[in-house]
Amino acid sequence: MCGPEPLLEREDALELLVAEAARARTGTGRPVLLRGATGTGRTALLEAAAEHAAAEGMRVLRARCSPEHTAVPFDTVFQLLAHGPEFDAVAEEAPDAPGTPPHRGRFARLWRLLCSYAAEAPLMVAVDDVHFADVCSRRWLVETVRRIDRLPVLLVMTERSQYDIDPPADGLTHALSPSLVHTLTLAPLGPDSMAELVRHARGGSAPADWVDECVRASAGSPLLLRALLEDLRNTDTEGLAHADAGALPDTCAALYPGAYPAAVSWWLDSAGPATTEVARALAALEDGGGWGDGAGWGDGLGSDARGGAAGRGEGDARGGASSRGDRGVGDVRRGAPGRGDGDAGGGVGSGGDEAGGDAGRGAAGRGDRAGGGARRGAVGRGDRTGGDTWGGASSRGDRGVGDARRGAAGLRERGGVDARRGVTVWGGRIGGPTRRGAVGRGDRTGGLVADAALLARTADADPARVTGWLTAMTRLGLLRPDPDGRPRYAHPLLRDAILGGWPAARRQAAHQRAAEAMRHRGDGAEAVAGQLLRSAPVDRAWATGVLLDAADLAVRDDRGEDAVAFLRRALDEPMSPGRRTVVLTELGSLEYATVRSTAGIQRLTEALKLPGPPQDRVRAAVALGTVLARRGEARVAIDVLRDLQDEHLTGHPDLVRTVHTASALLSDHDQGVRQDMYRWLRETAERSPALVGTAGQALLVRYESTAGLTSAESAMRRVRALLAEPAEPLSEAFLLGTAAAVAQWADQLDEAERLVCRGLAGQRASLLHPMHQALLNVRLDIATARGAYAELTELPELAELLADSGASGPTEGGSESANARAHAIIALVETGRTEEATRLADDFDLQHTHDCWEVNRFLYARGVLRAATDDPAGALDDFLECGRRQTARDVLSPVVTPWRAASAECHLTLGRPGEALALAEEELHLATVWHTPRVLGRALRVLAMATGGRRGLELAERAVRMLREGTEGAAGPAEGDGAGEETPDGRAAVAPGTEPAETELIPALIAQGRLLTAAGERTRARDALREAAERAERLGAVRMRSMAEEALREGGARRTATAMTGPESLTDAERRIAALAAQGRTNTEIAGLLHLARRTVETHLTSAYRKLGIRRRSQLPTALTPGAAQPSS
Repeated sequence: MCGPEPLLEREDALELLVAEAARARTGTGRPVLLRGATGTGRTALLEAAAEHAAAEGMRVLRARCSPEHTAVPFDTVFQLLAHGPEFDAVAEEAPDAPGTPPHRGRFARLWRLLCSYAAEAPLMVAVDDVHFADVCSRRWLVETVRRIDRLPVLLVMTERSQYDIDPPADGLTHALSPSLVHTLTLAPLGPDSMAELVRHARGGSAPADWVDECVRASAGSPLLLRALLEDLRNTDTEGLAHADAGALPDTCAALYPGAYPAAVSWWLDSAGPATTEVARALAALEDGGGWGDGAGWGDGLGSDARGGAAGRGEGDARGGASSRGDRGVGDVRRGAPGRGDGDAGGGVGSGGDEAGGDAGRGAAGRGDRAGGGARRGAVGRGDRTGGDTWGGASSRGDRGVGDARRGAAGLRERGGVDARRGVTVWGGRIGGPTRRGAVGRGDRTGGLVADAALLARTADADPARVTGWLTAMTRLGLLRPDPDGRPRYAHPLLRDAILGGWPAARRQAAHQRAAEAMRHRGDGAEAVAGQLLRSAPVDRAWATGVLLDAADLAVRDDRGEDAVAFLRRALDEPMSPGRRTVVLTELGSLEYATVRSTAGIQRLTEALKLPGPPQDRVRAAVALGTVLARRGEARVAIDVLRDLQDEHLTGHPDLVRTVHTASALLSDHDQGVRQDMYRWLRETAERSPALVGTAGQALLVRYESTAGLTSAESAMRRVRALLAEPAEPLSEAFLLGTAAAVAQWADQLDEAERLVCRGLAGQRASLLHPMHQALLNVRLDIATARGAYAELTELPELAELLADSGASGPTEGGSESANARAHAIIALVETGRTEEATRLADDFDLQHTHDCWEVNRFLYARGVLRAATDDPAGALDDFLECGRRQTARDVLSPVVTPWRAASAECHLTLGRPGEALALAEEELHLATVWHTPRVLGRALRVLAMATGGRRGLELAERAVRMLREGTEGAAGPAEGDGAGEETPDGRAAVAPGTEPAETELIPALIAQGRLLTAAGERTRARDALREAAERAERLGAVRMRSMAEEALREGGARRTATAMTGPESLTDAERRIAALAAQGRTNTEIAGLLHLARRTVETHLTSAYRKLGIRRRSQLPTALTPGAAQPSS
């Protein structure tokens, strides 16, 4: 058990009371008034003084006033004097007649009764909470104060003195001369003393973090601290000594039996209803996301019961640029709609570092009597308002006693500066504390005034009083400034306790008033919407606009969940059916894309049923179709689009074409539907191309490309012609995405990348569209084609997938991530991270995934993984299954997945050259139709490996030459090798303008090296294999480099583990010559310095350039730096 709680920071006050008691015992009494804020320990000090007086032989008369008895005449006096028969006689007398003077009647008889008690023994009269005393008792006590100086009586009274929103009533001593009463003002306990009380309650030491939490939650109030420790002691079954040392709970629901929230409720009741409303409004603002623009109460949004979030403001009351029609929140004075990014025109600043000044927790006061009692730093107060002080730590009179360690400051009502602490007062408002007596910063004061204005509007209170209250509560310790100077409650538990018991309707009304105030002063849309999230429906058009603007900003910042919250709340406000269709479409799209909620389908279905412009209905139908197709319901998706066309698109041929194009694209998710859709599309295009539009014709080009019916050159010519035609707004995305895919297959990677960027720029993140995922897929294909494996894994769609690797099974509609997963697996395999690739492949539940073309990509990638991990039989199964699925979809060309080439390699590994040769020849036939270096070079390489011998070596050399040089290396095929088939237009050349296929050149070099080794040409073999290793190292392709090094070792090469590229790969001679060249030396100068022939210098430099991957002398200084990125050749 702990001993009695120590009385801290009250030594000076107790010493003074002891001295006054000794003086009273000599026959010279004097009244002492103890003032302080609620919970600062007035009663504890009074009891300590009473105990000391009783120990010294004084008789103690006690009375405790309460608000319930303020209407009972003489209730306080009767508590004091209710001793003996004399009192009974006085108490039973009838009340005095009106106008009876104080020296006659009951007043006089009660005074004589007190004198008789004093004649028996020295008295200490202790009156607690005298501000609750009844009127008659107050008059009697005032008269007693005037007469007590010749009696052995010490009169000690406590009185609440705290800044409240409602101006306080006059204090007991309001009409008395300051010389008659000795007033002491009690400051809140400092953090060190509060920490000592916590440790005392624990019976010893306590973790510093936990102690600090308790101190902040109690806000310098012993009352709150005792209640908190009681709850913690009862909540912890092991006792307070074993309480969790990590952190206090943030909600009072975790406390038992609830002494702490009860104490906070009592504190609020003592402050009055107006102060309670302001305190709760402040807690609501803090809980609801902040003060608005620049408030700095969090970059994100707080949680909301409806699944939403409260906003962070960003706006400019001066600008007023609207970003969404007429839904701006801009400068209401000019009526300009808008939302900007900046401040609120100076209306919002930041409060001081202590949110309005700090008098050192000591006594503060106003008036012409300030400065008395310099020995202890007491302050005077002459305005006689009876306790209206900023910090609740004021004193009245010229003999005040404060805390000598805290040095209280005397402040005049009209403003001034405390030269010791630098506290500045501007017309009753205190600015932030400054150093060495400097005047407070004006920007902080302006911020405090702006915050107070918003809070006052929210609580429907006087802004001037709210400003003072914020400063006072900061000085008390109830509030603390955040980094931007805004007032916050000292601890979340304190804020939660203040919000407790507030009816929901009043809380919602406060949030609505806050939203209106923030909108009025020009705050940004998200700041205003953050308050609307917590209010009841406003039923005003401006609320709808604000919420939609906030959703738009959240979408731009990639905060989908926040946008969902704003849009859900916007549906509670009035809007036209057409506008509601748009909102429902965006909300449904975001709900599905963000949280995969089936509610998104319901929103989109509802949007389709509402009347609205045909364009909006088409957008809703396309979004709904996208969701359904991703869930494996492609037939239902196409039925939705068909029904819309039949019922609502009559007279809109452009929209009909868009619906047809969307249906064709979504049919890729179902094999049977796809065949029917493309058959109809092809037949319609033959009869009347205008009926399918440019996007539909582009889809036909894509279909023919994958079916092996056209060449790359012809496909690109047709696609470019379609891109040159005027595009229909809703169909342009389909055209760009399709053209990008064809360009990527044709190895026009730069052009494909430009089309992808253009297509993604036209997409709205808040609107589901089938082409969005298609464009992302093309972006992945481009990166893989370039061999940019490191960049590939950093793309958002793959980075998230890799971060979640290890989760069990796919999510709903998981096949939509199959293509991304396939690219990730290939990138991991090529960079030597096969274990990660295996985990990623195992995470995908192929059995419970609906049929989709992306599954084919996954099968191919898993085959690559199995082949790389010495499982050729398993890899062959995956490749053949991929091929079977693709063939069933009429996808025959190797531009999608070269499953035939991969299967042929597996057959060779398994010792089946006949099967490998058949597949390789079929691959070459289809590659010749498409006719790009990538597919032709790959087909020739595999055919070379399957053929072997001198003929195989010739095919491998042709593959290397074609892949290395493009069209320049496209020599005519030798007679009878099956590689000389012409394309349908009679050409035998490779498609011009294609990019080098580095990822295919490396395996071609390895195949050439192996065949050269088999033919006995080891020198040429080593050259080819070393080049392959160097290119693989430069590309970051660990697997291919390992294959090249293995082939080198098999061919008898030594030191194959050394670096092939980069500064580390240079020989000593190459390094010396390259270093001199990097210094600006010419070849002739270098030759002279090193005594070498100029030709030798040139040979070494050429070799250094190749190893460093550079082409110009000016690149040498950077390339020679260890760890520098090596440019690709």
